[in-house]
Amino acid sequence: MKLKSILLTTGCALIVALSGCNKESAAETARQERAAALRAEARTAESQGNLAAAEALYRQLLIVDPTDAATHLSLANLSHDTRKHYFDAIYHYQRYLDLQPESDKAPMVNDRLASARSLLANQMAADIVAREQRSLTAERDALQAQLADQKKKVNELNKTIEKKDAQIEELQGEIARINHLLDKLKDIEAEARASREADIEAARKLLEDAEAKRDAEETDETVAAIRAEADEILNSPDGGVQKQEDEANAEAEEADKPIIDEALRAKAEGAKDEVTITPIPTPGKRYCVRPGDTYSALAREAYGSAARWSAISDATRSTTNPTGVLRAGEMIQIP
Repeated sequence: MKLKSILLTTGCALIVALSGCNKESAAETARQERAAALRAEARTAESQGNLAAAEALYRQLLIVDPTDAATHLSLANLSHDTRKHYFDAIYHYQRYLDLQPESDKAPMVNDRLASARSLLANQMAADIVAREQRSLTAERDALQAQLADQKKKVNELNKTIEKKDAQIEELQGEIARINHLLDKLKDIEAEARASREADIEAARKLLEDAEAKRDAEETDETVAAIRAEADEILNSPDGGVQKQEDEANAEAEEADKPIIDEALRAKAEGAKDEVTITPIPTPGKRYCVRPGDTYSALAREAYGSAARWSAISDATRSTTNPTGVLRAGEMIQIP
């Protein structure tokens, strides 16, 4: 009974195993057929120059059969020679050598592998150089743009400086013109001052000459009067005694008279009691103008010099009489 069970079990297992083997054989056959079809299509596309399609078919073929060394070599040669994909070429060369290390083509594949590596290094170096050049070109373009912008700003600043320089030059010209006008005004003022001083000096000289002439005339009149009086005394019977008595009496009567006449006293009555009025011009005192008084005569009496007449004239003009004309009975201050 046990033997029968064992035999039954073994038979079932053999049946199952045979069924699985048949399925695996069918799948392998289909895979190989698929690989053969893809290989044929890829080679046809490569021969026709349709390299992109050939590369795509080779890659599909490797999906179906990753261990197909010939496909690795074909794809490596395509990437190496035509597509210039040296990284892919190196990978597939290496896969071929891993799958077929003892192949007759191994030395050739090693040489092409070394060539692909060298070309990849050069390509990477060229890419790096190209990237650096692109970067440097971009930096150069940016610097040139900045330089152009700076040049534009410099030109604008130069124009502003030129405008300011022109304004400064214009202002300097205006200052020079104003200084010239000031110099002219100073010259005119100096000429006017010199002319005024000359006029004042001439007026003083004329006044002094007039005073001297008047003094001389008064002296001549006095001498003539003295001579006439002497002649009268000499010709009088009493030798002039009566005349001297008459003159003495007249002087006594004159001494009894007020210092100023009634008209002058009436004008002086309005003056303040505390202000002292002197009969003769005295510095620092008030004085009542007498008929016939002049500034030079007042200066001669007050200061002993007719040349100082302007002091009295200026004081009178600034206080009581703007016209500066002396009027009899007027109260003035002798400075």
